[in-house]
Amino acid sequence: MNIGNNIKQLRQKKNLTQDQVAEKLGISYQAVSKWENNANTPDISLLPQIANLFDVSIDALFSENITDYSDLNHYMKDDDVIRIVQMRGTKVLKVSSIITRDEPPIEIAFPRNCNDKTQYFKVEVYGHVISDSSINGDVVCHQNIETAMINGDVKSEGNINVKEINAQKIICNNITECYQLQAHTIECAGTVASANLTCNQITYKTTESN
Repeated sequence: MNIGNNIKQLRQKKNLTQDQVAEKLGISYQAVSKWENNANTPDISLLPQIANLFDVSIDALFSENITDYSDLNHYMKDDDVIRIVQMRGTKVLKVSSIITRDEPPIEIAFPRNCNDKTQYFKVEVYGHVISDSSINGDVVCHQNIETAMINGDVKSEGNINVKEINAQKIICNNITECYQLQAHTIECAGTVASANLTCNQITYKTTESN
């Protein structure tokens, strides 16, 4: 049974002390300490309160993979951004800069009529983006972007390969290929390759300063 270890991990992720957990649950800090040291287990009547406190299910408290359940909370924010992650089982895949069979790209089909202003949205992708359609909105990508067109601001931790970009601001590692590029400012750690470039300011930064 992993509940003691899981409670400790969840408490630390919430930046709570044993005293604070005890106060929220209406018990002594010694009880919390005994749980975390596996000297005792919580009373069954406390399980819903404990799960509520840490934003997990009761089943997750007993899981072998509690870190995987709680990792998902890292990506959850109360805003209007569409976030896309890949999961294997209960684990969010940490996609590296290299595409492999075990770390595939995320292929997305955006709305075909996305040039319509009613289709404007913000998207954040934890992985590589490959799309044969246009994106009408701000894009944050934690790896490489390859798509037809982006009408919105772009922030990429990898390379950008897009036929056309119309943006106020672009932050990226490299723009490896872009036929038509219009932006107010570009902050780039590497190269900007574009046949037709309109930009007020281009700033080249080292990866350490990003």
